Amino acid sequence: MTNAFTTSGLFGGLLCDPAIAQEFDAPAFTARMLAFEAAWTQALGTCGVVPADDAETALTAIKAFSNHTLGQGSDRDGLPVPDLVAALKSDLSSSAARAVHTGATSQDVIDTAMVLTCLAVMDRLTDRLHRVIAALESVLARFGDAPLTARTRMQAALPATIALRVAAWRRPLADHLARAVDVRAQLAFVQIGGPIGTREMPQIHVAECAGRVAATLGLSLGPVWHTDRSRIIALGHWLALVAGSLGKIGQDVALMAQQGVDEISLSGGGVSSAMAHKQNPIGAEMMVALARYVAGQQGILGQAMIHEQERSGAAWALEWLTLPAMAEATGATLNHAESLIASIERIGIPD
Repeated sequence: MTNAFTTSGLFGGLLCDPAIAQEFDAPAFTARMLAFEAAWTQALGTCGVVPADDAETALTAIKAFSNHTLGQGSDRDGLPVPDLVAALKSDLSSSAARAVHTGATSQDVIDTAMVLTCLAVMDRLTDRLHRVIAALESVLARFGDAPLTARTRMQAALPATIALRVAAWRRPLADHLARAVDVRAQLAFVQIGGPIGTREMPQIHVAECAGRVAATLGLSLGPVWHTDRSRIIALGHWLALVAGSLGKIGQDVALMAQQGVDEISLSGGGVSSAMAHKQNPIGAEMMVALARYVAGQQGILGQAMIHEQERSGAAWALEWLTLPAMAEATGATLNHAESLIASIERIGIPD
């Protein structure tokens, strides 16, 4: 995540998720930018915009690129694409260089790479969500009939069973898993708009080129979405829903584990530096903290909808700051949920 305090190792893996973070790191993101450039070059050659030999020469240069130190270019240009394109063209003849990036723009490259990254992240998160739901179903099967005091507004209400509470944990997670299909479909669009979002280059071949790039990358082709960030915000909303539902589980578990309530027993747990009798529900607490963090970041991500004119550097950068951190926090919450549910030894009113 973007907070070095929590990712420096001081707090271990409590508030980070290296697997999700890796999807956004320089090598992974550069590889996806190169995938766009390769698909674009291939389309230019196939459609006859550039000679096939020049396209093959350019593709060789794109596939050979291995320098991930594009940060200096971003310091200068505000993003890494101009430096990347210059590097790809540097050893090519002027004719072959025309097969690299001609008709495309930086936003086409970065937005499409971001889409590919987010789809990979969703694959990881939905896999974990499947496991969490299965783990809750196991808890229901083992402990569903155990007695529980239902509580409303944190006060004892009526007798119930564990099935009431655990089913309420599971149900929204299953809904979010089903909702992920629509989120993926909304997200999986290539960005091909050209310099100002008119998608007019390379002129008579643009529709064919755009369609070929989308097909090569396994994405759909729709209208240009330079300033319509709805699909990015929709992903953020889904992350907030998943993290929030997991945070509810964490909050309930933390309350159930209170001494004097004792409605759940967990293996493990954290110790206190001052009070040896305590066994702190660390995973549950982290789930609450991370869920609240993701919810707060969604409010910031929503402001990325406000793109001035035909492209915004400020709103765009806000996505880069916010979305990766939200995804990583949601991944960490799912990790805690898996471990927490697996640690349940008893749940329900003690005998």
